[in-house]
Amino acid sequence: MSPTDEAAPERPRDRRVFFALWPDGAVRTQIARVTKDVVSRSGGRPIAKDRLHATVAFLGNLTAAGLDAARGVPPIQVGAFELALDTIGVFAKTRVLWVGPRTVPAALLDLERRLWDALEERGFVREPRIYQPHVTLARRARPVEEAVDGVLWPVADLALVESLPDGRNVHYEVLDTWPL
Repeated sequence: MSPTDEAAPERPRDRRVFFALWPDGAVRTQIARVTKDVVSRSGGRPIAKDRLHATVAFLGNLTAAGLDAARGVPPIQVGAFELALDTIGVFAKTRVLWVGPRTVPAALLDLERRLWDALEERGFVREPRIYQPHVTLARRARPVEEAVDGVLWPVADLALVESLPDGRNVHYEVLDTWPL
């Protein structure tokens, strides 16, 4: 066999990952139900119900070593808490329609701060923007002035999630979870 007949070694692929609050099916169904009309009126491209989540720390593309370093951060003990999704908004620059809490629980702010502190100790770079917890509902959306019935989400764990290309969209795979 000649050298040209050999397959080139595969380059290890980077993995696009983030830490998130990952709702169960019942909470996802409730979010989709109470926001259905506002998503429709926004004219945006809706996010599939099975992809609804709240990002806590976006890490981006990681090598296998980076993924191992990220996995080594949790658990972070802040205790379970309830997240009230009761406010609709649109990020004007990105045209993302979202639902989030009017009042952010202290435990969530503590989780985000302690998670990033531990990630920075391992060489990760914290995003410069102020953390605004939210669940993305639609992309390319117009602003909609509307109130929604709140969804009470009992949060008990933190998930490490990988974002995988899936045609024009993405598919999310939960890699690990840790109790809060």
